[in-house]
Amino acid sequence: GVKGDIDVIPNGFSAIDEDAERPSALGELGDRKLLTFVGRLSEQKGLDVLMDAWDLLAENSDPGFDLAIAGIGELGDWLTERVGNSAENQAIHRLGLVSEGEKRWLLENSTGIVIPSRFEGLPTVMLEAMYANAPVIMADVNDLGRLVTEPEAGFSVEAGNSVQLADAMTQLISLSAEELENLGNAGQKASKSYMWPVISKDVLAVYRRVLEGSN
Repeated sequence: GVKGDIDVIPNGFSAIDEDAERPSALGELGDRKLLTFVGRLSEQKGLDVLMDAWDLLAENSDPGFDLAIAGIGELGDWLTERVGNSAENQAIHRLGLVSEGEKRWLLENSTGIVIPSRFEGLPTVMLEAMYANAPVIMADVNDLGRLVTEPEAGFSVEAGNSVQLADAMTQLISLSAEELENLGNAGQKASKSYMWPVISKDVLAVYRRVLEGSN
């Protein structure tokens, strides 16, 4: 029922300004790479898809990286049981609710951030991760995969597809340091157009145009 053009302006984000702080619940990693999930422990966020992907990778051997899961939510008890029954579960780190400083540390020090959501708007953690030079594996819901793949900042997978997610996780940890750096740099460059100072200018431009048109 809307006539005329519609201006679509995405949510913005701000860089985390707290100092990075290593999460106290994170165990020793040695020289192992780390993939991280940060979000609500819920079906919407695809936590079961993430654990299915882990089980595919760890079923017969060490997947070759550690997995950190940060957040709280309705699947907390389910996750405790699921991790307990998973192979190679010594490499899974349950971090619970993390501070902004701890989240910043995870974004800056993880090999990649995994966002296996079943539905999303525009996840702040994706933009924060890209800004922190972290490659992203993003489920392609609402065309969000394109925001990662077009700037070559990570990988896109079909939502709910644990096989694709497992493959993308393996691909990501197999990249060289130079390739990871290239993904991170591309992500940071792309994320800057979503920072609040830029988004605010877009909003104000729409307001001005509307006000000018009403005179």
